[in-house]
Amino acid sequence: MTEKEMLLRDIRTVREKINRDWTDLTRLSLSHDERTAVRAHIEQCVEDLKGLTERLDALTSESN
Repeated sequence: MTEKEMLLRDIRTVREKINRDWTDLTRLSLSHDERTAVRAHIEQCVEDLKGLTERLDALTSESN
């Protein structure tokens, strides 16, 4: 598996985590603390996603 393929896989995985968390927020009866934890996880995933896309952009730029 190439580095690009690994990054794309990781991006898909993080996006799925974000989608699941948003679904949990809308469908589950969570306590305030649980909702806060889910939101914090979403924020961390967004930061991870930014880092992965920056790495993919850099890799793509190097290839051109």
